[in-house]
Amino acid sequence: MLDRRDIIKAGSGMALLAWALPGLGKAADAPVLLKDAEAIYNESLVIDMLADEVRDSSGLEQIQQAGLTTLSTTLGVRRPEEPNGSYMMNAFTFDNGVKDCIDWNNFIEQNSTALAPARSAADIRRAKQEGKTAVMLNFQNSPIEGELDNIDLFHSLGIRAMQVTYNERNLLGDGATERTNAGLSDFGIAAVHRMNEVGILVDSSHSGSQTTMDTIVASKRIPIISHANCAALNEHPRNKSDDIIRALAKKGGVMGLTTVNTMVKRNFPVTIEHWLDHVDYLVKLVGVDHVGFGTDTLIRGWPTDPKLEEEFLKAYGEPYFKSSYRFRYPFGTEGMNDANKWRYATAGLIKRGYKDDDIIKIIGGNWLRVISEVVG
Repeated sequence: MLDRRDIIKAGSGMALLAWALPGLGKAADAPVLLKDAEAIYNESLVIDMLADEVRDSSGLEQIQQAGLTTLSTTLGVRRPEEPNGSYMMNAFTFDNGVKDCIDWNNFIEQNSTALAPARSAADIRRAKQEGKTAVMLNFQNSPIEGELDNIDLFHSLGIRAMQVTYNERNLLGDGATERTNAGLSDFGIAAVHRMNEVGILVDSSHSGSQTTMDTIVASKRIPIISHANCAALNEHPRNKSDDIIRALAKKGGVMGLTTVNTMVKRNFPVTIEHWLDHVDYLVKLVGVDHVGFGTDTLIRGWPTDPKLEEEFLKAYGEPYFKSSYRFRYPFGTEGMNDANKWRYATAGLIKRGYKDDDIIKIIGGNWLRVISEVVG
C-alpha cells in the first residue's frame, strides 16, 4: 500500500483541501493533517453501517460528495398517520419493507453511474474500483410478521442487515426502551438462526440489554451492533455495557459508533472530540478490530435551523420515542454533521496517534471483514 504522502505527490486530486475541520482545533500542522486524512480516506474502503439520504438529485449529490465506499441505509419506516400509543411498532411493517426495497433498488439502478448494490463483499470492492458508492439495505426492526420465510424473501430483495428489535418489544424480543428486559424469545432465536443461514447480518443496536446479549450468544455467525455508543462514557438506553461489548468482540463482531449527540454525551456541547473518546474507549476495551462507523445520520447531517427545532422535537418525542431518549435540538455532533464527517473522523484519528493500518480498519476494514464472513 502506498504511503498517503506518496499518493498526495502522485496527484490523486490532493490540492489544498477546501473542507474545514470543526471541533479538532487549529493546530499549526492542520494543513498537513487535512491532506493526510484525505489521502488515507481516498485509498481506503470507507463503510458506514447506518447512514441515510433522500432518494432524489440532492441526495445523490450528497452521497457523491461524501465519497463513501458503502452506506447501509434503513428501510421500511413509515409512521402511522395518527399516533396510537404503540410508539414506533407500527412504523416497521412488511408492506413498507417490500416497498422500500423496490424503491431503493430502482433508485440504485436509475443512478448506476454513481451507485451500486452492496449484496456481497465483492460488490463493495468493485464499487471502490469503479468510483461508486455501494448501498447496503437494512432494517432497524424485523418486519417479518411472524414468518421465518419472510427473512428469505427480504434477502432476495437485497436486505443484508437486520435488527432483531427496534426500541419496543416485538415477536423476537424486547427493545432498548421496553419496560421489561426479557431477552430473545424462542421465535427470536429461530429468526437469528435463519438470518445466519441466508447471510443477513444480525444486529441488536436498538435491543434491550438482555436481548442484545442473547442475540450475540445465539448467533452462529459474527453478530454486529451497527450503531450505538459506550454506556461507560454516557448512560443511555441505546448504549452498550462493557460486558456486551466484550461478548460481541469475543465472537469477532464490530460496533459502529453513532454521532446522534444524545448518545455521545449527556450534556452540550458535543463535539467530534467526544465521539473520538468513544473510539478510544472501545479500542482500549476490546481492540481496534471491533470499531467502525455507524453514524445514524443523513449524509448531509441533521438540520440546525432554529426554526425547525419545534418540528423536530415533536417528531422525535412521545409517542414515537420515550423521554428516556433525551433528544435535544440540534441532534448532530459538532464537526460530524455534514457530508465530510467521515473525513473529519479520519483526521481526528490521525491526530490521536492511530497508525494508518488501524485507521483503515476503523473507517471500513473491520466492517468489510464481517461482511465478507457473513454476507459472502
